[in-house]
Amino acid sequence: MSKGQPFEKPFTFDRTIRLLISVLAIGGSLYFLYLLKDVLLPFLIAWLIAYMLNPIVRFFQRKLRLAHSLAVILTLLSVVGVITLLGFILVPLIENEIWQINDLIATYDLTSVSNSRGIPVNVADIISRYIDYKEIQNSLSKDNIVELVQYLSPAVETLFSNTISFLFGLTVVFIILLYIIFILLDYDKINELWRFLIPPKYRSIVGRITLDVESSMNKYFRHQAFICLILACLYAAGFQIIGLPLAIMFGIIVGLVHMVPYLQVITFPPAILLCWLRASQTDDSFWVMIGLVALVYVIVQCIMDLFLVPRIMGKAMGLNPAIILLSLSVWGSLLGIVGMIIAIPLTTLLLSYYKEFIASAEKLQAAEALQRDIPFKEDRN
Repeated sequence: MSKGQPFEKPFTFDRTIRLLISVLAIGGSLYFLYLLKDVLLPFLIAWLIAYMLNPIVRFFQRKLRLAHSLAVILTLLSVVGVITLLGFILVPLIENEIWQINDLIATYDLTSVSNSRGIPVNVADIISRYIDYKEIQNSLSKDNIVELVQYLSPAVETLFSNTISFLFGLTVVFIILLYIIFILLDYDKINELWRFLIPPKYRSIVGRITLDVESSMNKYFRHQAFICLILACLYAAGFQIIGLPLAIMFGIIVGLVHMVPYLQVITFPPAILLCWLRASQTDDSFWVMIGLVALVYVIVQCIMDLFLVPRIMGKAMGLNPAIILLSLSVWGSLLGIVGMIIAIPLTTLLLSYYKEFIASAEKLQAAEALQRDIPFKEDRN
């Protein structure tokens, strides 16, 4: 058998049993994690949030020379304050946009739709057949805001339909907040202690893999979140300039869905519907509105690809688009939307581990080959 060929060692009974036990242990561990996914999910969400907030904690520690616990408290208060301030600013604007949509629907008359307003008759027929605009109008009234939520999201209606589900949801949120606080308080200790759980034989390999994963996580979560905030502002401004209804709210949604690669395609149908609403109440052509919306998408995408990603994220994560789509499907089916968010770094982790494993195996084979060659050369001499 050639030197570089794998599985050079004979498969003895002892080695076969060990290999079988290892495979069963790995499979059992994965199945056990799958069974506990509902329990581990709040911890995972809290860890991701704590991971993104930790640089702010370090900033307060370094600049204000605060104790770690005080820096954590100040960070949490700052985040709550920023969210509250954004709520005071954005909620009235979004509320005003919703009432404007309500007025558009209230004055809309199906019989007035024609090609003179730029809306193709077949498009108007499809929209009128599948969308009950009067029901949407009633849902948009202030007296029926609960019905609006139920109309748009049956999952929300199911979640809050009874007291037990509501209390359970509050409990999960409270547990996540506790996790965030405890993880932030002991963030450095957790990073150090987990290394001692690794056998000394594998610490160097695991350490190198961890550095690769940390770099990928920095790029994807912290930097991508910052990029998404910029994109949300750009989309909101662009849609506001072209006069698209619900410009601010829709722009924020389009920007934030960029956290998951290629997920922005799900915003195309709502964009077309908003273009139809705009064209139905003005003299603007439906196709002109479609073109303007497409122009906003293209311009923002160019800004992201040419400026934001190279300057903020640096090099790409090196994953083929087909691998990205496959990882999104696999992790999304296992963990839902959270799985789709963490799909890229987890896939990077697995690929990094696989590359490290291959490199270690090649080094081991080279060392064994060298040891076999040395006695042969000594015998010849």
